[in-house]
Amino acid sequence: MPNIARHEYTVTRPLAENDLLGWGPIGDGIFAVDQSTSEKSAKKEGLLYYGQPDPLGFKQLKEAWDSRELLLGFFQRDLLIRYRQVFIGVLWVLIQPLLGTMIFLLLFYFMGTRRDQDGGSAAFWQDASVILLGMLLWQLVNNSLRDATGALVNYRHVITKIYFPRMLLPASSLLCALFDLLVGGLLLIPLAAWFGQTFHWSTSWAALVAVLWLAVFCFGAILWLSSLNAQYRDVGYVLPFLLQIGMFLSPVVYGYDRIENSLSKFWQIVYCANPVASCIGLARWGILGAPLPPVMGMALAAILTAGLVLSSLVWFQRCNQWMADRI
Repeated sequence: MPNIARHEYTVTRPLAENDLLGWGPIGDGIFAVDQSTSEKSAKKEGLLYYGQPDPLGFKQLKEAWDSRELLLGFFQRDLLIRYRQVFIGVLWVLIQPLLGTMIFLLLFYFMGTRRDQDGGSAAFWQDASVILLGMLLWQLVNNSLRDATGALVNYRHVITKIYFPRMLLPASSLLCALFDLLVGGLLLIPLAAWFGQTFHWSTSWAALVAVLWLAVFCFGAILWLSSLNAQYRDVGYVLPFLLQIGMFLSPVVYGYDRIENSLSKFWQIVYCANPVASCIGLARWGILGAPLPPVMGMALAAILTAGLVLSSLVWFQRCNQWMADRI
């Protein structure tokens, strides 16, 4: 009998009832592959591709949705690992952005960038809610990309043994980051009221749109980063440096009014082509009434986000073919 092994997404035939007894029921995704036969020779023998072609990778989204209970299991496990044996538990989600906000507020105050311009310390408290909202949204980007990049490598002992939608692993890290944002958002409302900031409830829907948009952007980014890191471990070393640069290239600790006063209209559009910058600016406009980024810049950012997600789906599907062998 030729050397028969289980494989995924290859030129092959479905298993027959008398093939490889003990593998369980015959179903979709289980194959009998002759390792001594290459794909080129298999095509010459007239074998067909198993399953329907999926050039854009949308089928893996349906596969992940069908396995959503497994996704929730990964999500719960990641939360338990993150906050197990932690003295104050989930309160770290509130402390981290608050400490970051206070550090940058004190830095701007002692440098005199706001004190001298706006007269007194009134701007000190007005900037607090602006910086806090930026820190919360950046925390979503930072935590999701940092944790999801190594998700496939951390679960390589599972990936090499059984098949399941690999997309669920980085997606669970994104869910954890969204959970942190939800908990941290509870801090924004009382602090903004204490700082004297008024909320614009009529346009608060824009903040929800910004969060969903940012989550979609992170989803596309983590599919690229996690799959690349499965093959090239250099990604894990380069990512922290890129995140540090990205934080200062995005309006995390400063408002969009600084950009309006410093850049021409053209460079404002180029600046807002960064999806993170557009999402933060849109959320601040919806909740705090801050200046709205240029519509043209946000349109370019939306196009870049769509291109990122589509390309990540195609790339991640291709990586599924060799991931179990090369990870």
